[in-house]
Amino acid sequence: MKSKELIYIKAVNLICFLFGVLGIVLALIADSSSMLFDGMYSFIQSIFILLSGFVVRLLGRKDDEYFHFGYSAFEPFYIMLRTISLFAMNAALGYNALRSILTGGYLVKASIVLFFTAFSAVVCSFVCAFLYKKAKELNSPLLRTEARSWLNDTLLSVAVLASFSVMAVLERLGIDGVMRYIDPVVTLLFVIFLVPGVVQQLWQAVKDLLDAAPPAEVQERLESIVSGFSKEHDFKDWSIYSSKHGRVISSMIYVVLAHDTMLHQVDALRTAMLKAIHESWSWSDTDIVFCLDSSWMRYAIPAAPEEATQS
Repeated sequence: MKSKELIYIKAVNLICFLFGVLGIVLALIADSSSMLFDGMYSFIQSIFILLSGFVVRLLGRKDDEYFHFGYSAFEPFYIMLRTISLFAMNAALGYNALRSILTGGYLVKASIVLFFTAFSAVVCSFVCAFLYKKAKELNSPLLRTEARSWLNDTLLSVAVLASFSVMAVLERLGIDGVMRYIDPVVTLLFVIFLVPGVVQQLWQAVKDLLDAAPPAEVQERLESIVSGFSKEHDFKDWSIYSSKHGRVISSMIYVVLAHDTMLHQVDALRTAMLKAIHESWSWSDTDIVFCLDSSWMRYAIPAAPEEATQS
C-alpha cells in the first residue's frame, strides 16, 4: 500500500508543480492576483506533496531508539505544518486583495489566460476525483488531504475562469470601471471560502497530536469487538482507551477476567482479539492487558503526588 501511495504522490506532484509554475508566470503577465493565488496554491502544494512522500516512508518504519512508539505522529504534524502555510498564504493574498479594492482596483489582461484556466479546471477536477477514489481504497489520510487540496484548486480554477470570462466580455465592451474590481473581489472570495476548511483541517491535526480520541464510529467498532469477546468468554469487566495519530489508531484495552486462566489460553484469546481489530482497522497499534484484580490500575495512570498518596 505504501508503494502505491508514493506512486500517486509523485505523479500528482509533477502535475501540480507544472501548473503552479505556469500559473504564476501567466498571472504576472496578466497582472491577476486571483490567478497568482491559484498558481501559488499549486506551487506550494507541490512542495508539500514532496514532503508527503517522505512522511509515507516514515510511516513504514518500525519503532527504534529515537521513537519508541513509531512514527505515526509525523503524519498529523506534517498536515498541521501544511495547513498553517496555506493559512498564511490565504491571509497575505486576502489582505492584498482588500487593499486593492479600497484603493480603486486594477485592470487585468483576461484574454491572455482564458484557455489555460479552462484547461486547469478540467485537469484539477480529474486529479481530485482520482485521489478521492484512491484515498478511499487505501484508507490514506495523506491522499485524502491531497484530494481536498485539489478540490480547492479545482474550485479556484473554475472561479478564475468565470471571472476572466466576465472580464473578457467587459474588455470588449470597453467597460473598465467594473473590471478594475472583479479580480481583487474574486481573490477575496477565494480566501473567505477556503479559510474555514483550512482551520478545520488544522484543528483535526492538532487533535491527533494531542492524543484525542478517534472518531465515534471507530470507538463504537472497537467496543463492539471487545463486547463480543466479553459475552463469549465471560469477562468480569473491560475498558478501552484509544487515540488517533493520522491513520493509526492506538488502543490500550484492559480486561478483568472472571476466573483464573492458563497463560496459553490468554495468549490465544489476545491473538483472536488483535486479529479481529486488525481486520477492522489495518493501521492499528493495540495492547491488551488481562488481569484478575483491577486494583493495580490506579497506579498505571498519571496522578499528582498527593492524589497518589491518598489512593
